[in-house]
Amino acid sequence: MSRFLFLPFVFFLSSCGYTVPEACFEDPEPVDSAEVYRTVFERTVSQRVDTFFVHNHQRGHFNGTALIAWKGVVLYETAMGYADLKSKEKLTLHHTFQLASVSKPLTALAVLQLYQKGDIALNDPVEKHLQDFPYRGITVEMLLTHRSGLNNYMYFCDNPDTLWPDKYKTMHNNDAFCIMQQILPPPYYAPNTRHDYNNTNYILLASIVEKVSKMSFEDYMNEYVFKAANMKTARIYNRENADKLIRPAKGYNGQGVEHDDLYLNGCVGDKGVYASIYDMFALDSTLRAGGIIPPNIQEEAYAPHNETKSNGQNYGYGWRLIENSNNGKIVFHTGWWKGFRTYFVRLVDKEQLIVILTNVKKGPFFQVEELSSLLDGLSIEQYLAVMEPEEVPH
Repeated sequence: MSRFLFLPFVFFLSSCGYTVPEACFEDPEPVDSAEVYRTVFERTVSQRVDTFFVHNHQRGHFNGTALIAWKGVVLYETAMGYADLKSKEKLTLHHTFQLASVSKPLTALAVLQLYQKGDIALNDPVEKHLQDFPYRGITVEMLLTHRSGLNNYMYFCDNPDTLWPDKYKTMHNNDAFCIMQQILPPPYYAPNTRHDYNNTNYILLASIVEKVSKMSFEDYMNEYVFKAANMKTARIYNRENADKLIRPAKGYNGQGVEHDDLYLNGCVGDKGVYASIYDMFALDSTLRAGGIIPPNIQEEAYAPHNETKSNGQNYGYGWRLIENSNNGKIVFHTGWWKGFRTYFVRLVDKEQLIVILTNVKKGPFFQVEELSSLLDGLSIEQYLAVMEPEEVPH
């Protein structure tokens, strides 16, 4: 069931005219901005948002949790369906989900922290930090932006079967790296030739974080990303620490069959983070406040570092980008892995956030433009502009 966070609409607007609505928010008396944001949401887009999630849940396309926020104020939150289809354990707002590729922005944050400290340069060759890396001409920045041209480890580690014969044995990042050294899988492209989204880039970045920080990737993320962002239930899952996960949901295919805990789940950086909608809200709030990495480095991360695709999307340092939408600049990432579909969408110009975490892979993927359009009209100025003069609170 969804919940709206709603309070009465109180502006304290003495002698405020309809023709100058901005003056309504310049009154010297303190105004509870959270009340304003919640009320504008309730009176503009709340019905559209709730209808979207209810409709998709009824069709079987949304079994998960969702949260919408505006300028750090939670406007909408919902949990629909089951965390465990067999036991019928109902989802709550506090369940955690495998973020899949939404883990990549968090890995990038760790790398950019070390860049800020001067421990890593973005033009460093990978072999500077990973001894015996068998390829030349690839930099840290190329890994961040998916311009390395490398082969995907999920394919060359799995095929032929003799490379990792025991599929019950967990594979970790170092194992994938060793296979890379042994068989020298041919790159798809020469370095920096083109953007080619590839999970290998981010397991290598996780390994670089370990080498430079002299900490395990799990420990570094716990201390310098999760703790720093107040992500209280976020954890790195490496297939051998299930006891550390907090209220984890199980992942299912479209027929309701639970996915196996695949041996590749031991590789992290490209995936592996478990988190709740509240963890992701905390991360967004921290970034908006200039935490984890400062605003100037955030701007570098959100800048386009590739050719813009036909769909208007680009890629920065760990973030997908839409620069010219009706909602201004959008930085986001989506993920899919073994039943989990995840969406972390930040409308940075409007300071709006959409988080959707699901654990049943059924139906089409939600499109980011479609999700962003749910919030069309969520604007104090637009709200006042369509009000009748007698409706303006005084």
